[in-house]
Amino acid sequence: GCDSSLNLTTQKATDALNGIFRSLRDIARVRMHMKQFNSIHNPGSNTHQASASYKPLLKQVVEEICNPDRPDPVDIEHISSGLTDLLKTGFSMFMKVNRPHPGDHPLLIIFMVGGVSVSEVKIVKDLVAARKPGTQVIVLSSVLLTPHSAVELFFSPDRLQPDAHI
Repeated sequence: GCDSSLNLTTQKATDALNGIFRSLRDIARVRMHMKQFNSIHNPGSNTHQASASYKPLLKQVVEEICNPDRPDPVDIEHISSGLTDLLKTGFSMFMKVNRPHPGDHPLLIIFMVGGVSVSEVKIVKDLVAARKPGTQVIVLSSVLLTPHSAVELFFSPDRLQPDAHI
């Protein structure tokens, strides 16, 4: 709500910061229900606080999909595309049948609602090339984010509208 720094008041700045922290709390509340992907922060250990790190959600998801140990993913669901996969999914409710894993298919389609940056696309490309060579990956998004557009979108009062004028 401020077109230049000359019109910036303490109240406008406070309102903007409160909006940012409200958004961050809302995101945390939504991710709280996830079992596996509930944090992007790795706090490190008590003795090595400097080892704290940031691990992007997209990287976590792709690592789980490309995991060679193939545990049953908790927060990711494979959508069956063929009759065999559909039968496996249906029988897994009644019998001990391994459900299809998202990494089983040679084509991985990822759609990021809200935007994706070029560096995130590179992370996906590198992870899949290293862990699941031969898998084709298509990364789709509602917008390609730049540093400027990401900040604009974050400060936009109408973040949930698809046309953010970016």
